[in-house]
Amino acid sequence: MKKILFIGFWRFNGIILLNLLLLFCLSCQKEEPQANLPSVTNDDITFHDGRLIFKDESSFMDHQKWLYENQGNPQLIADKNKSFGFKSMTEYYLEGMKLEENDPNFLAYVDKYPNIFNKEVYDNSTLYLLPHSKLLCYIANKDGIFQVGDKINRIVWNYVYEITDGDESKIEMLFLPKDRISNMGIKIIPSVSETKGDYAQRTRYFSNNKFRIVSSLREYVIAEFWYNEILTNPQKKTLGVWFRGQLNTKSAIGDGYITALYCPSCPWHYPIYASNDEETGLSLLNYYWGNYQLDMSESYCPAYSRGRLITNGIPQWIYVCWYDALDSSPTFFEPEDWTPEDEPF
Repeated sequence: MKKILFIGFWRFNGIILLNLLLLFCLSCQKEEPQANLPSVTNDDITFHDGRLIFKDESSFMDHQKWLYENQGNPQLIADKNKSFGFKSMTEYYLEGMKLEENDPNFLAYVDKYPNIFNKEVYDNSTLYLLPHSKLLCYIANKDGIFQVGDKINRIVWNYVYEITDGDESKIEMLFLPKDRISNMGIKIIPSVSETKGDYAQRTRYFSNNKFRIVSSLREYVIAEFWYNEILTNPQKKTLGVWFRGQLNTKSAIGDGYITALYCPSCPWHYPIYASNDEETGLSLLNYYWGNYQLDMSESYCPAYSRGRLITNGIPQWIYVCWYDALDSSPTFFEPEDWTPEDEPF
């Protein structure tokens, strides 16, 4: 997509034993915002006081474009962030999602990073979701904070809080409850549309009914910028409850096109191209980001979620296929005998 689109580590000092004791104590306390870290500047992006600061909206959008184009190479993105001394929300999230949901290490991880994992109850299970799109969360620290020009933002579930004047003394206020923040001169921006957040969801079971996948289409917004994603969550049944599993999954889109609302000068149909994310565990693919809301009646993008289960050396694949992931009310079909050789894209 070529049109203009919207797009630390702990430093150990002193005696090892003292640090271990300190780490234990900190783990028992409420997390505080990252702060008092050195500044690093690269390509109009500065890492300062624990957050990324973009010189202006143009540099921010350029970096979102780079993230979109390289989302299939998370190690490249992690290395880029590491060059700043920075680790993003998305990186922490993907790291945690590699653990089994009923693993005590996962529960401890979620407790350690409560701002990253948002719980959504669905069909006798809990889906753990980022508070916004994976592209935006790639530039937010573990507290959800990033800055563009003078605007200091914090991502929370369903909202983005914004300090509009660059006053760093207000950052602590971003951690207050929403109803108190509104009285502090901080802007509160909804991050899901009024009609859609998770705008389509479908569950598909393997033949043994002990494993399944949940396919989700999600839409996020921040001010005038929009993001659309497909997620595939693998789950296993334990004592009547569905927990996240670590099956092979794939989230994919085919060739399609987008049409923007309220933009007479935009191309009528702007192409988008086939792409996919294949992982062990959750797979997550952003297939649109931009500074225009889409006209879903005139946009088109086929998509599917795939899961694979191997039993006694024999693989089984299941699919949830969306005729048009950019329809306002997407419909689906579930092929019974597809294998990867039958996948259209």
